[in-house]
Amino acid sequence: MILAKPTALSSSALRPSAVPSTSVTPKQQLSAGPVQDTGARSTLARGFSPVDSFEPAAIINRRQPSPASMPAPAPQDSGSGVPSANDKRPAGDTRTAAQIVDDSPVLKKLGRQKDIKFEQLCKQTGVDPKLDLKDPKQNADGVYRLTKVLEFIDSAKASTGGDRENKVQGGKGDGNIEGITKDGDARHGTEAGMLKDFAEKGYSFLGEHQLPTTKDTHVKADGSNKDNFQWAAGEAGKALWFVPGLSNVLTGVGNSEGGFKGVLEGAATGYLNTLKGVAEGVVGSITTGRANPASMLFGAYMGALGNTEAAPQPVKDLANLF
Repeated sequence: MILAKPTALSSSALRPSAVPSTSVTPKQQLSAGPVQDTGARSTLARGFSPVDSFEPAAIINRRQPSPASMPAPAPQDSGSGVPSANDKRPAGDTRTAAQIVDDSPVLKKLGRQKDIKFEQLCKQTGVDPKLDLKDPKQNADGVYRLTKVLEFIDSAKASTGGDRENKVQGGKGDGNIEGITKDGDARHGTEAGMLKDFAEKGYSFLGEHQLPTTKDTHVKADGSNKDNFQWAAGEAGKALWFVPGLSNVLTGVGNSEGGFKGVLEGAATGYLNTLKGVAEGVVGSITTGRANPASMLFGAYMGALGNTEAAPQPVKDLANLF
C-alpha cells in the first residue's frame, strides 16, 4: 500500500476554517488592550437576529411597524398658554363639567348679558348651550376650553403691555369679566369687549395676551369702565393740565376704582403727586443758586407741571429741564 504525502493544498482543505492568522507574541496575548467589536453584537442591538442576514429586505421590513400604522396621540392641552380649539383636559384630569365650573371663579361669575354672547361662546368652545354647564351630560372638555378662554382674558395685560397689578395677581385674574355697561353692552378695550370679539371671531382673535387699544374715554387703562362722574372728572383734569394741583386731583378721581372710598384715594394720590413735583422744583431752584422767592415759586410750578399726569409729554419734558 502506497501512502500519499500530505501537500499544502490538502492540509489547508482539512482545516476547519481558512481565516488568515497573524503572528502574535506572548506579550501581545497578555496585553489589556481594547476589545475589537466584531459587528455581531451591534447588529443584534439594532433589533436584527443572525437569521435576518439571510432574509430578503422586504421580509425584514414587513416585521417593522410603519409610522402610518401607529396610533396618533390624543390631542391634549397645547401648553403654550394661549387657548386652542384642540385643547382637552390634561392627562390625569378626570374632572366632570360641574367640578370644572366649581374650580373656576370667573366661569361661575360669568353673566348672561347680551354682549357676552353666551351661545356663541359655547359654539366656539364645544359646550352644549342647551344643557346647564353642570349637567352630567355636558361636554367636560368643552367646559374646560371655555374656562381656559375666560381665564386667559381675565389675566391679560393692559393695552399698553404693562401689568394690571390691581386686577391680576400671580398670573391670575380677579375672577370678574369687566367692561359691561348697565345696558349690557361690552365696551371695546375691556375684558368683556375682548370676550365678545372671541365669541364672534374665534380663537384667531387670541393672538396676544393683552387687552386691545381703544379710543373710548370711558375705559380706564386697566380695562375697567369709568362711571359718568369719573369720566367727567378725568376729562376736566385733561382740560386743566396747566393748573397742576387741580388737574392731578381730578385725574386721580377719574382713574380711581370708583365709589366714595375710591374717589378719595384717587384725589389723594393726585394731590401727593403734585406735592412731590413742587418739592422737587423748589429743591432744584435752591441747588442751582436761585434761592429767592420768585425763583422758588417758578421752580415749584415747573416741578408740579412736570409731574402732572394730564399735561402733554413735550410740556412735561420742557418743565423738567428747569
